[in-house]
Amino acid sequence: MARTSGDPSILRQLNSAAALRALMEAPGALTVAQLGSVIGVTRPPAERIVNELIAGSWAEEEPPTAARQVGRPARRYRFRADAGHVIGIDIGAHKTLAAAADLRGDVRAERRAPLDPEMGAAARLAAARDNALACLQSAGLAPDGLLAAGIGTSGVIDERGQVALCSILPEWTGLDLTATAGEFLPGVPVLVENDVRLGALAEHWRGAAQGAEDVILLHAGRRLSAGLLLGGRPRRGSHGAAGEIGHLSYLNWMHSFERFADYREGEHGPAAVAEPAARVFAALHDGDRQAGYLVDAFARELADGLAAMVLAVDPEIVVIGGGLSRAGELLAGPVRRHLAAHCLFPPEVAVSGLGDEAVALGAVRLAADGVKERLLTGPLRPAPALG
Repeated sequence: MARTSGDPSILRQLNSAAALRALMEAPGALTVAQLGSVIGVTRPPAERIVNELIAGSWAEEEPPTAARQVGRPARRYRFRADAGHVIGIDIGAHKTLAAAADLRGDVRAERRAPLDPEMGAAARLAAARDNALACLQSAGLAPDGLLAAGIGTSGVIDERGQVALCSILPEWTGLDLTATAGEFLPGVPVLVENDVRLGALAEHWRGAAQGAEDVILLHAGRRLSAGLLLGGRPRRGSHGAAGEIGHLSYLNWMHSFERFADYREGEHGPAAVAEPAARVFAALHDGDRQAGYLVDAFARELADGLAAMVLAVDPEIVVIGGGLSRAGELLAGPVRRHLAAHCLFPPEVAVSGLGDEAVALGAVRLAADGVKERLLTGPLRPAPALG
């Protein structure tokens, strides 16, 4: 990003942004010489940039370690992840989960609260607000000190952060979540995205899809839905409806779980398991043949829908998330087998290890990426600690 001609103030801004990016993306601390080499400037301007970043609380000197005590070791500098904080909020049918984190996404506090699937929008929003504010309090943070907030929720989310369509949550269609969140997080930039896409983002960042750029997340919980990442970024589509493959009625995704309702436990059936689907998978684990037939039919229906997406975008991996991800290979195995029968180049099929924290973690990443974009494209101001 370095430049050798033009308006000096613009050049300084470009070089500062390039240096900040280098520090944010470096796996470790950098010396002044290393930083200058990365951004393409000589040592004197590199030193000036480092000093400006330190003065603004965006960078700090790394304390020397015992291994670097011999002679006069070069000073090394790193990005200050605690220079600002973000919050990720998951607002679902059965729970809301908030996670407060620094700018690298390391979570400082997490808090959840149960929700009634039948509750109206006002009550659901109030519960999400109270939970988020309590999470910030647990982290020792004030709402006005946040640099961004990310929110994940069910439904088709448009580019303005409004719920264009939602068939799962009562009174949710038409809701302006950006404006609503702004009422209890005043002055905080709010980014809203579909929950399954944020789950896919979390898997790409810290889950089963690390290292993969094109990812499909199949959410298999109390409902079935899919989210898509292309080039490591959530793919929204022109209306925010990318990945809504379950809308195709012939796939039967809306009714797939009904096959488990009439399951009668065999000799090895675990009577203590209440959820029908979980009861079937538990019985399959114990070798129940009827449960095996039900799961195989269920996996075939999942693979039929996934195949349409796989053939369209050719992803590297399909991740199974949601509550049924706990079934592990009992579900992933038959899905993998049926999917391979449809695809020219079958992708890897893996199960999520992030559990029900995936959406909130993806919302943290969405918020942190928004902060990063603003820092690297606008005038660099002091971190909130110095504001």
